[in-house]
Amino acid sequence: MFPRFSSRGLIVAALFILMTAACVRFDLAAHPVIVADAPATRTPQPQPTPVVWPTFSPRSTPMVFQVVNPAPAPAPACTFPVVVAGQHISADGDTEISESGAVGRMACQIKRDSCAFNRLVGKVDPSIIFKQEETGPYAVEDLLVHPAMVQPLTRLSKLVQAEWDGAVQLRVTDAYDSLLSHDPPESLPADRYSLHYEGRAADLTTWPVDTSLYPRLCALAVCAGFDWVHNEATHCHASIRAASLCQSCGN
Repeated sequence: MFPRFSSRGLIVAALFILMTAACVRFDLAAHPVIVADAPATRTPQPQPTPVVWPTFSPRSTPMVFQVVNPAPAPAPACTFPVVVAGQHISADGDTEISESGAVGRMACQIKRDSCAFNRLVGKVDPSIIFKQEETGPYAVEDLLVHPAMVQPLTRLSKLVQAEWDGAVQLRVTDAYDSLLSHDPPESLPADRYSLHYEGRAADLTTWPVDTSLYPRLCALAVCAGFDWVHNEATHCHASIRAASLCQSCGN
């Protein structure tokens, strides 16, 4: 038997239910809201600036590029001591170390039209005088060097101009040498040895020629980035430490 309620009680109960429904509404059709923690923001880290070196990609001929209207030479300081005639010195000031000890031995004689020959580069810069005394196709060889030689030669040219107020220019009398002329002619070609045969050395003078300036010229060559210099009285011989192009070609 069902409990009996008075009519007054039923009215009060109905009013309570209606008031509650008016205050609270439920939307059963709505999708639930998902609250997720925001991922932590990562601060970008600075990346090192890549250093771009001349490419060693295969070429059919050496790459020669020309500098047009070079920028005025700054006046950087070079406090390296002068290198007197007959003296040689490394970049760290060692006067006893040999060229091979300072920059590494010659790996091979680079032959014309070889893979390594086609990876040499030449820089035609109006601020640098190239002697080019050889004839025929060999005349261009004074311009050809290992890619790592380009920056030291560029810096040296600027140092020379700054040192003598633009009255003197850098001159390259020999660079790469396929004729193997840096050995006595009576020696066996296979036994001839010079970093000129790899393009890792250059013979330098001033222009106009003034041998009294060569002790300072050799010092400037060290400041420019050459790893070993030798004041041979008639010129300044300068060389660099770099991987041989012979090795990059698998010779």
